[in-house]
Amino acid sequence: MSDTSKTPGGQGPEREADPRWRMSPTKWLVTGLLVAGIVVPLLVGTYARDEPRLFGFPFFYWYQLLWVFVAAGICGVSFWLLKREREAFRDAESAKRAGEER
Repeated sequence: MSDTSKTPGGQGPEREADPRWRMSPTKWLVTGLLVAGIVVPLLVGTYARDEPRLFGFPFFYWYQLLWVFVAAGICGVSFWLLKREREAFRDAESAKRAGEER
């Protein structure tokens, strides 16, 4: 049998130290952004009308198309936030290890 505490999905101390499993404020923000990007376009009341028109297109069409670009932007911002958090964690770990070596 293999030791599951050393795998990323394990329940040991390695999992607790792994930043991917820790819910930080950044991850809560990203979760909220992504949920909003999914749920808001599904709320029929936000787009169930014909006016205002944009270049002759009813509101429904251009509103839904707008959300394609908004969702892409949300995904990009989410990726950037998570990448920034991961890099900050790595920098802190490097500084911690450098301090231990002295």
